[in-house]
Amino acid sequence: MFEKLIDSFEKLCLQIIIEILLVPVTIFKLFQDPRRCYDLSVHEMEKEETERFQDHLSPIKLSVYTSVMISVLLMDYGGEHNIISKIKGLSMVEKALFIFLMNNVTAVLFSVALLWYKKEKVNTVAFRTLLFSFIYTTVYTSTPFFILISSAMFLGQTINVESYLDHLGKVTNYETRDYIFFIAFLVFMIVGLIGIFKLLKALHYILKNNFSYHPYIVWFFTLLFFVIQLYYARGFI
Repeated sequence: MFEKLIDSFEKLCLQIIIEILLVPVTIFKLFQDPRRCYDLSVHEMEKEETERFQDHLSPIKLSVYTSVMISVLLMDYGGEHNIISKIKGLSMVEKALFIFLMNNVTAVLFSVALLWYKKEKVNTVAFRTLLFSFIYTTVYTSTPFFILISSAMFLGQTINVESYLDHLGKVTNYETRDYIFFIAFLVFMIVGLIGIFKLLKALHYILKNNFSYHPYIVWFFTLLFFVIQLYYARGFI
């Protein structure tokens, strides 16, 4: 009994380590080519369920390891910064589930809209493919904030980035960790700008492959989805 428990714990630890290592790999692949948001989803959904997502993280796990974990921390320690922080009395699992749904509500809405256009049912591979594709696109808005907040946690010993920046503005003698944070903040700005461009390309590619209309119409809905996702991401990352 005890030996089985140890074996299960060992497998769990190994799985978590592998998945954590796959986070940067998956993010790099998606930033390298935005078309992979859709292409990876299509490719993986063609496989057997047990064979899916072996070389990179599934979009749901990627969302959990980036935006959901950060949002849970912000809810508990970041103050009343947005609507999420006002939700009290929930367990950690309930918070994580709620935040995951809220962070990815645009992915669900976009998927349902395209599904309605294609006259497909919800419980089909088509819905999963679209949903996974749109969830993957959230990496372009969550990754910059993941970098910034993680840097503030490890270098500034705080989850409140704004207060740490205020602190740095009052300091006259900077320490090594402060300079490292400035570099991390610069990386945040660069990755954020790149992410905005990649998000636009990813959304256009998804719509182009699922929306058979004039290119101008496709671009119109691409920009519409793009603006909605950026606006919504402000409060839930």
